[in-house]
Amino acid sequence: MRDSAIEMAKRLLVDSIWKSANLEGLGTTFPKTEAILANVTTTTKTEEVLFIINMKRAWQFLLDHLDCDNNLMLLREYNKIVGELLFHYAGEIRTIPVQIGGTSWEPEMPHTGVIIDTLESIEQIEDVELKALKFFCYVARAQMFIDGNKRVAQLIANKVLIQNNIGIFQIPIEKLEEFRAMLIEFCETGNDEGIIGFMQTWCIKRICASEG
Repeated sequence: MRDSAIEMAKRLLVDSIWKSANLEGLGTTFPKTEAILANVTTTTKTEEVLFIINMKRAWQFLLDHLDCDNNLMLLREYNKIVGELLFHYAGEIRTIPVQIGGTSWEPEMPHTGVIIDTLESIEQIEDVELKALKFFCYVARAQMFIDGNKRVAQLIANKVLIQNNIGIFQIPIEKLEEFRAMLIEFCETGNDEGIIGFMQTWCIKRICASEG
């Protein structure tokens, strides 16, 4: 049974998309996010509208496919949806170098076999919360797509938590600056201990906590 987590995800959908947009530096307000999702006229940029609508579609896909395997095919579908009309080659494994803002560190070129093996290894983790956060870390750092990697990382983390009826994954607005610093440190070092501890404390909105 996962009804409680699904209900939480639906109830907090606008909030989740708003927080994702701010993680990407769009600075979109909650009322503006709400208006765009409700198809109400508002003054905004095309990029913001596409980001928000695509994330809504990605969330709908996530909730409609909770029983899909947590594999590369699923991640590619997430990326294809979030990237539609926003960047080229959405859903395709990148074949060119990319850089991450705020650091001189550059991720390695992705290799399909390595990605598949790593995802399978993470899937074997029995601790569900740890599995969700390990998926987030790997997808965010591997940068397997041209763009949208953090969005895909959040989606797969949410899928794992929701399908196990734990809750949802969100990065609180008031913790964004701290989170970004920890993410850069993790990307540079490959050591996920600090950021996983941070996310366990601040980024998992648990059903039991919300009901209490």
